[in-house]
Amino acid sequence: MHKKNKTIPYIWLAGLSMLGFLATDMYLPAFDVIRQDLGTSQQMIGWSLTIFLFGMAGGQLVYGPLSQRFGKKLILSSSLLIFSLGSIICALSTHIEWLLLGRLIQALGACGSTIIWQSYVMEKYDAKTSQRIFATIMPLVALSPALAPLLGAVLETH
Repeated sequence: MHKKNKTIPYIWLAGLSMLGFLATDMYLPAFDVIRQDLGTSQQMIGWSLTIFLFGMAGGQLVYGPLSQRFGKKLILSSSLLIFSLGSIICALSTHIEWLLLGRLIQALGACGSTIIWQSYVMEKYDAKTSQRIFATIMPLVALSPALAPLLGAVLETH
């Protein structure tokens, strides 16, 4: 297969690569506010992180085979829709059970982009361009767990 060099959508690829990390860590500063809003315990709010991590781990087992069978574009689009649905459920939650369900759905959606973006790059671009893309985006991925709580704190205060 001939790989053509095209304009590289760095922002899109960076967003796909960081989605899971941002969704994991961005809401951490709001734990107490969420706990108060939902009238629940700190332990139950902690479960929202645990459930998210289990969802991310479990979802990774299926996205690779699904993307090979049905195509990366369809599975990536589907995973982003699933993530959006989970986000809506979380935003509209009035009980902890709905938040936990939303976080699980978010995780199952977020892990799709985490898995698919790298194989997309290797498939679409030649080896040298792929290396350049990874060298540009991976530092952002490494920083996202540290930056996500800062972004979350900004969102919480505004």
